[in-house]
Amino acid sequence: MSNSIDSLFADRLDIIPFSGIRKVFAKIRKMEAEGRDIIHWEVGRTDFDTPQHIKDAAIDALNRGMVHYSPNLGILPLRKAIAERTKIDNGVEIDPETQVIVMSGANEGILASILAFVNPGDEVLVTDPNWHHYKSITSIAGGTPVEIPTFAEDNFAIRPEEVEKRITDKTKLLCITSPGNPTGCTQTQENLEALAEIAIRHNLIVIADEIYARIYYGEGKVAPSIFSIPGMAERTVIINGFSKIYAMDGWRLGWTVASPELTQCILKIRQYTTVCVNTFTQYGAAAGLLMDQTCIDEMVVEFAKRRKIILDGLKEIPDVKVSDSSGAFYVFPDISAYGLTSKEMADYLINEYGIATVAGSVFGTSGEGHIRIAYSCSTEECARGVIILKKALAALRENNN
Repeated sequence: MSNSIDSLFADRLDIIPFSGIRKVFAKIRKMEAEGRDIIHWEVGRTDFDTPQHIKDAAIDALNRGMVHYSPNLGILPLRKAIAERTKIDNGVEIDPETQVIVMSGANEGILASILAFVNPGDEVLVTDPNWHHYKSITSIAGGTPVEIPTFAEDNFAIRPEEVEKRITDKTKLLCITSPGNPTGCTQTQENLEALAEIAIRHNLIVIADEIYARIYYGEGKVAPSIFSIPGMAERTVIINGFSKIYAMDGWRLGWTVASPELTQCILKIRQYTTVCVNTFTQYGAAAGLLMDQTCIDEMVVEFAKRRKIILDGLKEIPDVKVSDSSGAFYVFPDISAYGLTSKEMADYLINEYGIATVAGSVFGTSGEGHIRIAYSCSTEECARGVIILKKALAALRENNN
């Protein structure tokens, strides 16, 4: 028997990586501490402050002594607000008593949902490129992530036939993030209907990550939702949260919406994770959902300006291809013509020019040849970054010639 401490580590640690995005964060903090000026295109969070009325409501709740445990499901005023928001955005009536759970961030909602439904050996369909948490949490649960390739020529939309050919008798879940990270792709209503038909026919549960749904540049204020399609409310878990649209990433507040039956399964897992969310912060979140949404509209308008700056700038650079991402605050340009891998390009940009991006390979095999740019920094920083990026890639072209 080995006496080494590493012989005690769980085997699951060998099948999940450390976050590639967090590695970028650590490097940038070190560079900034050394005095480097950095263009922050790496971080998937907004630079806006949390709206004041949300902070005021949380402070008021704290001052009123709302400092004790809340129900596992979350405080009822917030669950009612989430139900009302779901009706507005998705057009579906929700019972706040039985269909909503307030989570410590959307990521806890993903964790609890996958643990509730995935047995060892079950397969979970995840798009490629993807936000890696879906794959890693599936692996932690003992399941097998199965990646669905997506393609730049489709703006990274899911091809239903690619889903169909990967379904086996072990397939349990289909994960859809729309609008998506890292590509900014939004699934069309037509595409969602085709995916819904597949899910119903094969008896799959769908996890619909809609945390970017209101950061959307298409028709209407909200991206289309598979939850709204007949027959899907009973087999879909909505993942959503306050981090992106309300600039509340540090508050760690998210939610799930699902049928009463699915919600009970998720709740059982949730009782053994964080138990409940900080009570006074939930009152702030409720105010965010219920009060005037003008501040949210203003944020989206500003994101749209930044998106235009980035897309217009990228389209002016020779040999860079970019899809017109229709949601979130990401673009995923193809930089493969410059002869570097995505990691080599990301390293070159940060080391030589102070432009922080994330290598596309971090998000899966289909991400190779791309970098993720997050235009969640200031409008001025976006414009300055485009100028520097043009210089950086011009220098590469000159060296290659």
